[in-house]
Amino acid sequence: MLNRRELLLLRAMYRHDTVTAAAEAINMTQPAASALLRDMETRLGFALFSRENRRLHLTSQGRSLIPEVLNALAGIEAVDRLAVDIRQGALARLDVGAVAIAASSLLPAAMAAMRQAHPSVAVTVRAGTALEIIEMAVDHRIDLGIIIGSPSDIDRVSSLRLAPLSLHAVMRKDHPWARLPVLTLAEVAEAGPIVLAPALPAGRATRQALDTRGLPYRPIIEVAQSSAACALAAEGLGVAIVESLGAHYAERQGLASRHLLALEDPVLAVVWSRDRAMSAPAQLLQAGLAEQARTWLTRAVDPTA
Repeated sequence: MLNRRELLLLRAMYRHDTVTAAAEAINMTQPAASALLRDMETRLGFALFSRENRRLHLTSQGRSLIPEVLNALAGIEAVDRLAVDIRQGALARLDVGAVAIAASSLLPAAMAAMRQAHPSVAVTVRAGTALEIIEMAVDHRIDLGIIIGSPSDIDRVSSLRLAPLSLHAVMRKDHPWARLPVLTLAEVAEAGPIVLAPALPAGRATRQALDTRGLPYRPIIEVAQSSAACALAAEGLGVAIVESLGAHYAERQGLASRHLLALEDPVLAVVWSRDRAMSAPAQLLQAGLAEQARTWLTRAVDPTA
């Protein structure tokens, strides 16, 4: 009953809540989108949206359609990708989601091992926050996701926890603290560190750790990615507090890192849809990610190991 363009408009409305933003997202004009919504409501026989304070909100009937709309579009897009792969000679496709620091630190070696066994697989890597990647897994837009997230969020999907995480201080090797065998969270906090924004799981854990210990939260810079925190530290702008993935990335960039504190939340995990079988390339990639975590990330959590 609904064609692809109508499904795309419903998904865009679900994500944006305004006709103007939704229409722009799918390259439609606002009048055309409004007319299409009215036509859909007439044909379906019920209201999809109600207007409140000049914004559109899904009705209960409209909201009940959204899971199937997302699933239908995921299926259509999967068919499109498969058709392209067949035309170009690829035998399979692997869609991977990853938080930025995992894509920079954990994923490359695991991906290389998978590609050796499956050289014809076409791979797409999608970036996003942990919650965005979980949504991608739920909607079947990715086969496998790598996240740093809270256990309560991971409960929505199938998951495998790869390793516990820690907070680390990252600095240039010519920084005076780089000569110290042990560095404390209190020392870094008193100096005014570069930190991850509290909206991020590791940034939130940093703020909570400082508050719990009665330490000052006086960051000189807040950033949205661990790699950015490391880059600022590399320029001598201060000492950064990052999670284990960021510390591993920093060491590969020639920086020094010192373990500060082991964490229980957030966790590093791979996630996938509960109702979708995992392909052989995805299973191999998952095993490679687990192996990468075992070889260096567990050691980063317990520096005495």
